[in-house]
Amino acid sequence: MRSPGVLDVTDVKDPSCPTGGALLKVLACAVCGTDVKMLEQGHRDLRYPRILGHEVTAEILEMDVPSDTLSIGDRVQVWPGEACGNCPQCLSGKDHLCPSIGIMGFNMEGGMAQMMSVKDVSRLVPIGRTDPVLLTMAEPLACCINAQDKLGVGRGDTVLIIGGGPMGCINAQLARQRGAGTVLVSEKEQERLRAVPTSLFDEVSSPDPDELRKMVRKATSDKGVDIVIPCTPNVRLDKVLFDLLAPGGKICIFSGPRKDDSPLPVDVREMHYHEQMLVGSYGNSSDHDRRAVQMLSQGSIDLSWLITGKFSLDDARDAFGHASARKGQKAVITI
Repeated sequence: MRSPGVLDVTDVKDPSCPTGGALLKVLACAVCGTDVKMLEQGHRDLRYPRILGHEVTAEILEMDVPSDTLSIGDRVQVWPGEACGNCPQCLSGKDHLCPSIGIMGFNMEGGMAQMMSVKDVSRLVPIGRTDPVLLTMAEPLACCINAQDKLGVGRGDTVLIIGGGPMGCINAQLARQRGAGTVLVSEKEQERLRAVPTSLFDEVSSPDPDELRKMVRKATSDKGVDIVIPCTPNVRLDKVLFDLLAPGGKICIFSGPRKDDSPLPVDVREMHYHEQMLVGSYGNSSDHDRRAVQMLSQGSIDLSWLITGKFSLDDARDAFGHASARKGQKAVITI
């Protein structure tokens, strides 16, 4: 990506194995909604020109340091962050909040290339013989694990997902896996839900506030939902959403809100008396990432149905078109 709207497929100089790091042959890289946003609008963390891609699996070609857990030829999933490892956030297990973090595909070169390098081999998570295309879903799953850990999603909860795209579907599948009793979704482009398992959502509505309220009232006998996870920036976290909450309910700031929608017209007295919570969730830590790889590798969560388009590196523009059209779900570039 050379600038917003300008995406080229071209030859670049091969990366070298950095001191203390590893050189990788990329196997697959999924297109994230944030990649589409960067192409269409830019992003505050993006530096041009940039090789995009942060949902990556690869094979180790070369390592500069010995490792007890990794060998040349191993297939790995790559945690996208490059943290310092020494700050309070890193030492407390919140390395994704490291103030000096680099993120591949944003301010470091990403995985939409034949080769890439990483400076820290601790970012590499072995995947064994598990399908590397499927394991590109580990990073987005890790983002959802981060959010649902903070929300405490658990048995019997009623969960409302705003947006039925890939992140909405992964959050729904994870909520089911964690024991949620009812999962609802609001989605404007309901055509994209065709690929979704019929058991994933109990009820579906449009984003129209009246339709949304009607669905929640019917599904909860007018008690309200326990959890709201907005999985699209095209929603305002305002009184309309808070009014859908049951006492003790929680809303997660999951997808990055648009700047104009960020000031919240919320009645904090209602939050006080009903003990409602608003929590932020951004990206994922290396621990969330490893947990996601384990879940996918062991088959404890199935996201294979989420991949609705596979493309070659030469057809990267078509992969972005698949993601941008919002007709299917995830597009993956295989290399």
